[in-house]
Amino acid sequence: MEITSENSHRILIALNDEILVNMVYAEINEEVCGAFSGDGGGGLFYFNEDHEATVSDDFGEFDAPLLGDYEDLAKIYLKLEKLRSDFEDSDDDGNVIGISEAGLEFLNNYQSDENGYAECYSDGASEDFIYDIQYEWNLNFSLE
Repeated sequence: MEITSENSHRILIALNDEILVNMVYAEINEEVCGAFSGDGGGGLFYFNEDHEATVSDDFGEFDAPLLGDYEDLAKIYLKLEKLRSDFEDSDDDGNVIGISEAGLEFLNNYQSDENGYAECYSDGASEDFIYDIQYEWNLNFSLE
């Protein structure tokens, strides 16, 4: 399956234009593959057909035989990482320094609260994936 911006889902949570959570994922058959970044780091996640989650920075750790071999997984996660990074500005060393113009445009479709906090979800995106992995990721963020 080709991963595109049309068949993937995005979640962007920001505070005063600083990324707290930048997540993109795609549902493939009964499985879900995704990438995230934000305050504290980033990584990858995988949900098998039984909705059991694995979080890692190495997609090779995912037991995903229904998605294909190592090369197939590499293509999926490379594309997800690319989509995720589209919302980030980085310095020459690859460190995230802010939200890209595309990310700001996505944020502008939503209202932030009086403190500058905004949760933005593309059509069909579910916060359930944050709830399901937030205790395993390295981000300094969790939904209550």
